[in-house]
Amino acid sequence: MTQPPQLVSNLLLPELERQLKEDKNLWPNVKGLFIVTVTKKKKAEATWYLLLQGNEIMPLITASEEEARAGTQGKIRKVKIQVDDSDLLNFITGGMTGVKAYMTGKIKVKGDLLLAQRLEEIFEKLGGRESNEQALAMTNKSKL
Repeated sequence: MTQPPQLVSNLLLPELERQLKEDKNLWPNVKGLFIVTVTKKKKAEATWYLLLQGNEIMPLITASEEEARAGTQGKIRKVKIQVDDSDLLNFITGGMTGVKAYMTGKIKVKGDLLLAQRLEEIFEKLGGRESNEQALAMTNKSKL
């Protein structure tokens, strides 16, 4: 029996949620459900739900569709994003801009493109640019 591949997203996204829970000032004033399909070698390996409902309701980052549905309050716009696991790391840590990733086909978007662009500012607010080295170190340790 083969084990599923280790995904950077499985380490990084729960860490982002932890940071959001610890500091309300990081909560973005963005409303939307980002359905992120993480691929590895062009094969879907995981789906994450980033539920953002403004800066008054705690953001939710989960791999559970049911949890995302249950946490949704009112009508909310959705956007589907498909990205390779390694490209997601670059995107979150600021190594690649969303526009560049979209234009080069590294990120595929279905739905509200303007809403999808707001995701980049959320990662920046969480210190994506500054935590680049931390995130890389964290993922390199997990590969050992």
